[in-house]
Amino acid sequence: MRLFPFVRRYTSIDQSKYLIVSIPYEGYVNTRIGSFYAPKFIREYSECIESYSNYFNKSLEDITYFDLGSIVVNLYYDNDNTILEIYKSIRNIVMNKDKRYIFIGGDHSITIPCFWAIKSVYKEVIYIHLDAHADCHNIYHNQKYSHASVLRRISEESLSISIGVRTLDESERGYFFSNVINIDLNNIDSLKDYVRGYIYLSVDVDFFDPSLSPAVSNPISDGARFEHYLKILEILSSEKVVGFDVVEVNPLIDFPSYKTCILASELIKEFILSCK
Repeated sequence: MRLFPFVRRYTSIDQSKYLIVSIPYEGYVNTRIGSFYAPKFIREYSECIESYSNYFNKSLEDITYFDLGSIVVNLYYDNDNTILEIYKSIRNIVMNKDKRYIFIGGDHSITIPCFWAIKSVYKEVIYIHLDAHADCHNIYHNQKYSHASVLRRISEESLSISIGVRTLDESERGYFFSNVINIDLNNIDSLKDYVRGYIYLSVDVDFFDPSLSPAVSNPISDGARFEHYLKILEILSSEKVVGFDVVEVNPLIDFPSYKTCILASELIKEFILSCK
């Protein structure tokens, strides 16, 4: 099954501007396991949305993209080694500077190897983190590359911007406020001051208020609205967002509406159609 199966114009890998690949993996999630099922369900429920974007006045029918499906994840004895193996697989996919890459998780730990792969090609890449959580633990459950350490690991090597964080542990505070550009939802326009060049945009769906995305492992109240996301895309539309991911959808708790899976497919669609 491919993402957006209703689109009639489906091109080859060589002709496509966007390549889509999913990573069905979650490691060391502390509550409500199930995000490794997300790629399958997001693809399935993408049939519930339309191809045209009323916000960006474009249709998926006018875009060239190819869905590569899911990579095979070989599980190792711990999360860190699995993440390193995922990187090797993604690095074999991210090779062409003329393309843009869309990744579907999985939990947020998959962002680390996907970002590494993008950075290995584009070198200087700004990381933008849409999330309710700071994800700045140095070590979490004795693992260095966990879903709770994503922003910590990436900000150690690249300029990192976080939008929408509304909860963090005491142990994360010092690092987060000293090493990450933190943008409040009420001040999204300030993002314009920091974005230049190549960008990687990561969307943890708990960035949104639980009324929009209830099926997440760790929901936090008072989150973003869809209009916040559209505003971010509008700001980034004139930049080159070369990597993008959607993570932390948990289909096992999305029944019967599957509204979070549908939201995820909308996030991908609007990202593709926002780019110039």
